[in-house]
Amino acid sequence: MTEQITAPQMPMQSVQPVTYRPETHSFDRVFAVLAMIAGYLFVRFSIFTFNGFFTTVSVLLTFACCAVYVIKCGRRPTAAQWTFGALICAFAFTYSITSSPLLHILCTLFLIGAVFWWVQAVCICASFVTKFFFFDLLRTVFVQPFYDFTGFFRALSKKNEGSGNKLLVILLGLLATIPLTIAVALLLAGADEGVGRMIDKIWDTIRFADIYTSVRIIFWTVPAGIIIFGMLRADAKQKLRPLPSDMYYHEKLSRCKVINNLGIYAGVTPICLLYLLYVISQANYFLSAFSGQLPENMLYSEYARRGFFELCVIAVINLCVILFMLTFSKKSGAQTTPALKVYTCIICGFTLFIISTALAKMLLYIGRYGLTRLRLYTSWFMVLLAVIFVVLAARAFVKRLPTARIITAVFIAMFAALCFTRPDAMITDYNIQKYLSGEHEELDVRTLSAMSDDAYLAALKHVKSGEFDNSPRPEAAGYRAEIIELCKNAVSSYEDNPSFSCNFTALELGVLLPRVTGPVIFD
Repeated sequence: MTEQITAPQMPMQSVQPVTYRPETHSFDRVFAVLAMIAGYLFVRFSIFTFNGFFTTVSVLLTFACCAVYVIKCGRRPTAAQWTFGALICAFAFTYSITSSPLLHILCTLFLIGAVFWWVQAVCICASFVTKFFFFDLLRTVFVQPFYDFTGFFRALSKKNEGSGNKLLVILLGLLATIPLTIAVALLLAGADEGVGRMIDKIWDTIRFADIYTSVRIIFWTVPAGIIIFGMLRADAKQKLRPLPSDMYYHEKLSRCKVINNLGIYAGVTPICLLYLLYVISQANYFLSAFSGQLPENMLYSEYARRGFFELCVIAVINLCVILFMLTFSKKSGAQTTPALKVYTCIICGFTLFIISTALAKMLLYIGRYGLTRLRLYTSWFMVLLAVIFVVLAARAFVKRLPTARIITAVFIAMFAALCFTRPDAMITDYNIQKYLSGEHEELDVRTLSAMSDDAYLAALKHVKSGEFDNSPRPEAAGYRAEIIELCKNAVSSYEDNPSFSCNFTALELGVLLPRVTGPVIFD
């Protein structure tokens, strides 16, 4: 008999799941404080009040803080990434160049995504954008900063050479002595008249409204600082929650390809035929825009509004149809069939026809009634939409076309043109020139009054040049007086709202107005 040798039985032990926490370095504590300061600057100068020069400086400081942190974590930005960073810094000057609140809001939203993505791109070694940029950007902004939400507090509580959490002790000490400080101040004010006047002056400066605003700012500063620091840690320490790979997205999309292509073609063909019949039946209605003439029994305003509605509805439907076809067709992507390419191009071509027609109608309407913000921004959006459909059509035939890179680059270029050309000033220049040339019957001062100081400055330059004085039109003098009154009201508002004057437009307006009217004295 052979002896059977059995291995010694080891006691069974339960395997505990390991929760990964990124290492906390000594410099994390410093950057946690800096992130809180950056959060305060963001809330104070980009949420509650756009403060021109101060908002620009706060964005630049926040970006510098993010750049230093990723470098301290061992990441080295490439030349392309530094170029993108310089572009972010350039957009920060929008707050100083223009006084338009709408552009300030749009620029803030853009810079939030741009700064977050720059940090992510440096950490994952992406030159500009990824293949699935839209999904990665959403994850970078809305998901990753919250993965390690407690990391901020761990960084603050990390002891440095056994000294303990001195910063927290200092803050608690200051908060605890606030009531005592107020009591001592009241006693000193009662004991000495000079001290009383000083305290009264300080209290008049710090009004209740200011205290309420400060409390709200501090309340939102804390989550803003935690989110900024969470974003830095999640991106710089990719082991925490790395971005999904391209293979991950390909696998997810492959599971969606469940509809036979013949079913897709059968469903899309009636839509294409309906579009064709619609274009033929409305040929006179659409093509009259290109000839510069109105259809019979139709006003300019009605003509343009109908074009906008049709553009929005058809463009959204067509975009959804294309995305549906490319996502759910069994043979799409690398295995795209010629028929799917043809259908994609037909739908894109139809949409481009509608966009070009609507844009022509818009230009016809602008030539008759002038520019407004809505008309300018709508035209800008139509051009961007046209680029998107051109790229989608080209993608059907060029397999390796960098779709996300092209669309992102075009959007940034068009958005830069919007920010740095001061649209309100451009709108005002166009309308005044059309009026003075006799092409428009009147100047819409009501529209001008609803615009920013950029528009007022542009109008005042026309007044200073003497164009209104030399105009033979009898109502020109009245328009001149209204423009000067608008400018005076704008400059006088700087005393109550100093933040309105912290940009180059306001400074130039304040200098130019006395040259037109003489010294201005406000009550």
